[in-house]
Amino acid sequence: MALDKQKITERFNETGFPFQHWCLETIRNIDKDHGGWIHVAVPEHPFTFPQSEGPTLGIHGAIDIVAVRGVKGIEKSLLFLVIECKRANNEIKNWIFISDKHERKPAFIFSRITNESLVEKIEVSREMAFPELGYSYPGDFDYCYQGIEVNETQTTINRNQEERIYKSLRQVNHGACALEHQIPKNLYIEGLDRAFNFTKWQNFIYIPVIVTTANLFIANFDYKNIKDGDILSEVGDYQEKKWLTYEFPLPDFISYETPERLHLEKRTTFIVNHASLVGFLEKVGTIDSI
Repeated sequence: MALDKQKITERFNETGFPFQHWCLETIRNIDKDHGGWIHVAVPEHPFTFPQSEGPTLGIHGAIDIVAVRGVKGIEKSLLFLVIECKRANNEIKNWIFISDKHERKPAFIFSRITNESLVEKIEVSREMAFPELGYSYPGDFDYCYQGIEVNETQTTINRNQEERIYKSLRQVNHGACALEHQIPKNLYIEGLDRAFNFTKWQNFIYIPVIVTTANLFIANFDYKNIKDGDILSEVGDYQEKKWLTYEFPLPDFISYETPERLHLEKRTTFIVNHASLVGFLEKVGTIDSI
């Protein structure tokens, strides 16, 4: 039976697979243009975390894309971008966030190799900066913590739980946590072992990233202009962003504790509009301080 190409293409376009493929090939083509600074980019990297124990099955998933590159500014460091691709249909075309910068610092996870036996120590950095992305100091980060999805015509919000921003954030942070516990304990992970020698690196930095076709905005308004729970329409302001940072509240099974025994409740996650993916990838590898 011959396939109707137009109908099959339409069915494909109802899924997120073409967008994921576009993201993957865009990353690989950037690599060619920049002399190989992205060491490897692999799709559908599987994980189970927490791992299965006896009859108790762990939580299984797959990371849409893992991209690995060197770091400018920190010697012997590799950056792992754990990427979730989210194609936004017309019902969730605009993502609008609220931010809270009050006495906040970002939270990034990295692991350090402490000796020749490749003993790994997972740590939390509150001082990591990405100057080329516009985040040179803690006060520069966006610290988004709530968001809504609005349709293309800006007339309704999304009420479909399967399409919520939170679901993509949970998936990408779950995958990042799993990868951190895989590396470098399992040095020869298929797809990630072919491009570099783990023994030459000292620091592995893991950054969760959502790439989406949704337009990104941050709402800016003074709480004094909220009356009876509503923002006064004449005072709301919405800043469009190429990318932003979101503080994801961590479920207990992927939470962290710092060496000072401070329980880490939230993890900084990048959300990137697909039209700015190339620019983001060009700049995210410049990192100041761990």
